[in-house]
Amino acid sequence: MVIGITISTAVVLCLLTTFLSYRYIKKVFNSIDKVLDSVLDKNAELSFETAADSRLSKLTHKAIKIIQMNTMDISQTKQEKETIQSFISDMSHQMKTPLSGIAMYTDLLLEGNINVAEQQEFLLRIKMGTEKLQWMMDSLVKMSRLEIGAIELSPIPIGIKQTISDSISSIYGMATKKNISIQTAYFEDIPLLHDRKWTCEAITNILENAIKYSPADEKINISVETLPIYTKISITDYGIGIVSDEWNFIFKRFYRGQNAKGAGGAGLGLYLASLIFQKQGGYILVDSKEGKYTTFSMFLQNCKK
Repeated sequence: MVIGITISTAVVLCLLTTFLSYRYIKKVFNSIDKVLDSVLDKNAELSFETAADSRLSKLTHKAIKIIQMNTMDISQTKQEKETIQSFISDMSHQMKTPLSGIAMYTDLLLEGNINVAEQQEFLLRIKMGTEKLQWMMDSLVKMSRLEIGAIELSPIPIGIKQTISDSISSIYGMATKKNISIQTAYFEDIPLLHDRKWTCEAITNILENAIKYSPADEKINISVETLPIYTKISITDYGIGIVSDEWNFIFKRFYRGQNAKGAGGAGLGLYLASLIFQKQGGYILVDSKEGKYTTFSMFLQNCKK
């Protein structure tokens, strides 16, 4: 009798345990199935399981992280694709003008119905067009390599006076042609964290713009001011100026202000200069009054004492 009751109890307990285990396993598999469906559907709005089963909570949390990572990757890939498409479109537009000019003047030369003076003029224009294309290609290569990190800048504590002097030397001939004087206010040389080669290129781009958009027989002022964290290098020209509505756009790739339409350029110089300073922990600001002046202030980090 007792043995029969014991066996019956054991059987009931076994059946109950099996039933409860089945329900639990079913619940777990249903939860896992729900989590996997959410992963496949990229749905991060998953409800966490109660603390009674921390394993399911961990699984849900990890699934949400996977979904968020995948969503970020997809968003980044989409953004990069749009950037590349925009870049190709802008580049094609910028190259179209010089290429059209080269093709037109080449056709006129091939026709032969021109005098010697016209030949020289057309050849000069073709030369200018090819030089612009070469400059654009060089700038695009530098820009793309900086953007993807193929070029690593090496900022080191080094005197800024020589960097500024090298930049002035590189545009001296350009300034002389327009009889523009470069006036640098006296300052004590100080070591700043910067890559001399690339910083020189950035400052040169700013100086070239200052000369390009200034009238002949003008001046360009350069000053250096030490601040608590940064040192400010200011370049001021007294040319056409930049309307205030465009201050936030002039550092964008290929952007050209409305006052700059009549001058040569591709809208790469300021973008490249800004990118170079950003890569060194610095930045560039602009202040301008249309028809009066434009000041570009470049900030480089001071060396820690």
